[in-house]
Amino acid sequence: MAAVKGYTGQVDLGLVVDSDVAYATHSWSLNLSAETNDITDFTTTGWRKFLAGLKGWDGSVELYVDSTNMIQPSDVGSEVTGRFYFNATNGLSGLCLITGWNPSVGVEGVETQTLNIQGSSDLTYF
Repeated sequence: MAAVKGYTGQVDLGLVVDSDVAYATHSWSLNLSAETNDITDFTTTGWRKFLAGLKGWDGSVELYVDSTNMIQPSDVGSEVTGRFYFNATNGLSGLCLITGWNPSVGVEGVETQTLNIQGSSDLTYF
C-alpha cells in the first residue's frame, strides 16, 4: 500500500467555493463511530455480547487566516456540505453542522482558527 501525501488534501465546507483556497486550510480530521448496545444474556457464559447501534461522525478543520477572510461567528450553527479530500479526486463527503469556532492569535505565530463540526448525515466516499 502506498503512503498518502498529506499536502494533497483539501477541504470544502460549502461556506464558499474552494474554501481550502480562501481560508488556507492546513489540517482536517474526522472521527467516525458506532454506538454499541449490550445484548448480553444468560447464554453468553460470562462474555458480553454487543450489537452495533447508530453511527455518527464529527471532526475539526484547522485554518490559517488573516483578518480579511475570517469565518464569521454567525457561521456557527450553520449546516454545510463538507468535502474532505485525501487528494485531488478522492475523499469523504457529508452534511455537517459547524458547532464551534476557536480563533487563536499568539505573539510568536500566525492567526489560526479551528472549526468543530458534527455530522448530520451519512458520510460517503467519493
